[in-house]
Amino acid sequence: MISIITAVHNQLAVNRVFLDTLQKNTSTPYELIIVDNHSTDGSLELFEQAGAIMIKNPENHCYPDSQNMGMSIAKGDYFAFLNNDIYLAPNWDTQAIQAMEKHDLDIASLGGFEVLEDPLRRRKYFQRWKWLRRGRRHLKMNTEQLKKLVDNVYGRKGFEAWSLNEASEQHGHVYPGLNGAAVITTRKAWDIMKEWDVQMEGADWDLAIRTGKMSAEVGNIKPAHIIPSALHHHFSRVTFHSEPEPRACDHSHRKIEDKWTQEEIQKYGPHLPQDTSWRSDVRRWVKKLRITRTKVDREKVG
Repeated sequence: MISIITAVHNQLAVNRVFLDTLQKNTSTPYELIIVDNHSTDGSLELFEQAGAIMIKNPENHCYPDSQNMGMSIAKGDYFAFLNNDIYLAPNWDTQAIQAMEKHDLDIASLGGFEVLEDPLRRRKYFQRWKWLRRGRRHLKMNTEQLKKLVDNVYGRKGFEAWSLNEASEQHGHVYPGLNGAAVITTRKAWDIMKEWDVQMEGADWDLAIRTGKMSAEVGNIKPAHIIPSALHHHFSRVTFHSEPEPRACDHSHRKIEDKWTQEEIQKYGPHLPQDTSWRSDVRRWVKKLRITRTKVDREKVG
């Protein structure tokens, strides 16, 4: 059984997409654990009516703190730490478990366009998504509009057809990396790792660095890998852009650079293959120029 652990703070429309695709496209027995961080828009009631196991917080907690809460009551052999703002593809669960068993992985994550192994394909889909959601207009869309928006990213046949074709081509393949929107682990992984580090802002990067370093120095766990045949679409920081309530956590929050050295980040972080062509150099130069000009303009305005 998979214990699916998801933290929620409002965003009813994307929660409906998540729940619809979870129920439709999951074939493995699962329990759904919702850590509700003071939702006030009907999201709590949505998951209650769906039979989810609820942890109801009277305030908004950070991501790693929420994951630890859910993990403390999870009963599955696998834990799926899934963001609420994702669209799950058909067979995501069976593809993930088969790949993890084949490659003896204890920590992995679902594939998606933002972590495609080919940097040129990755950029193509990123540009499509960026254009389609320009102006953050997706924040005000209803459930059906969000589903249509996702389909438009992946061509005429839509996301589910694209994901089935992708799964067929990538079946059994994995590569190093971690996608923080959809992390899959075994229960054994947390016998080794103990818990998410609640102080870390980039909890997914921290997890990847921890496992990578432990793999190299101790050898009791493999580095995190991405499973490109187990897919999802991530709406990307929807809750962040919609001005969430302040976090109620009473612990400190640190950035990756506060915990790890640059050498450790470079060596163990979840880095993807990059485009090294001259076109990529030009794009980086233009982006740097644009950022520099924006900074100057802001200083003049100030």
